[in-house]
Amino acid sequence: IPGLPEVLNSVTPATHKGLLGICLSGAGPTILALATEGFENIAEAASSVFIKHGVKVDWKVLTVCGGCTVR
Repeated sequence: IPGLPEVLNSVTPATHKGLLGICLSGAGPTILALATEGFENIAEAASSVFIKHGVKVDWKVLTVCGGCTVR
């Protein structure tokens, strides 16, 4: 994904409060950012890098479901 190395180097837990990490999801072109807060700020920072590299961006904030129990 054009711009991904720059995103991984510039959008980090040290630079963006609440960010836990970013990874490539599957074979791409989706990335996953795990965070506890600052969702829009994180998404906009990553988006601006991708847009600069000509990559169209559509981001969503997803919530984690309550979980399940396997018996």
